[in-house]
Amino acid sequence: MTDCTVCQFAGLIVRYYLYAWLVAIGIWILLIVATKVGADGNKFKYYAKYGMIYFATQAFTTLYVPISLLRPRNPANARIISTIVSHASSLLPITWELRNAEILKQAKGAVVMANHQSSMDILGLMTLWSTLRNVISIAKKEMVYILPFGPSVWLAGITFINRQNRVSAMKTLDGCKRDMIEKGYKMYLYPEGTRYPERGMLPFKKGGFHTAIQAGVPIIPVVFSHMYFIESKKYIFKPGHVIINVLEPIPTKGVNKDNLDELIERTRTAMFNEYEKLSAEMDANLADPRWLRSKCPRLTIYDGDKKSK
Repeated sequence: MTDCTVCQFAGLIVRYYLYAWLVAIGIWILLIVATKVGADGNKFKYYAKYGMIYFATQAFTTLYVPISLLRPRNPANARIISTIVSHASSLLPITWELRNAEILKQAKGAVVMANHQSSMDILGLMTLWSTLRNVISIAKKEMVYILPFGPSVWLAGITFINRQNRVSAMKTLDGCKRDMIEKGYKMYLYPEGTRYPERGMLPFKKGGFHTAIQAGVPIIPVVFSHMYFIESKKYIFKPGHVIINVLEPIPTKGVNKDNLDELIERTRTAMFNEYEKLSAEMDANLADPRWLRSKCPRLTIYDGDKKSK
């Protein structure tokens, strides 16, 4: 009798799990259709595209829970989820070009810093994840209470930080530092602290630099070209192309708090100069009819600058 009850309960769980997949696929199809409705500047179409990004991330992370439970908190969970969800960019469509990927592949323990332009950066990180591999991605603690997504993300290996409690935040960062030093993990963060959709970059905050110095790991700047195809004030979200360039690591060994401002300025200057260079390259591409007619794959990866693949 007990065995039958267990079997029935297990069957009920499997049934509802399959129903959840069907519902998720149905919503996903509706969002895809919504992105094709109306002209550029249509609010419905604009938000549907962002909806695709958020829904794909949240739905698949939640539906992946049975696998995450087999190896809870393992960063491989997040890597698999991000690799699959990153393919959503094909439907927007957005194409990506990653240069100097070898730097990220070879790095063992580092703080990876990227410029932050819009929510599209979620897809940018997911596109990079398989190259980064073991990533420490930090989210605010409040997200853990968003059910069922919050606990699902925690199981997938995302680290939550309580920004309102300094002691708790420092304890979390200490764990991240140990993972970078002992396991070779890479911490991924946005030094601007918030999105800046205009052309350029905001001043950098100091937190990530303190962490890099204390862990004695290098800073690896990652620069995304200007996302010209998104204009939030006009509700425009067109197809587009993004160039991502990985810069040479900036060492922190021997650096102390007296040199902190110099380290921040060095990093920001390198990233800003590269951002301007990449954005100018994209401007030239957009003025070239041959480039506009060309077809780019969803993701092109160069181990070197560009010519050597």
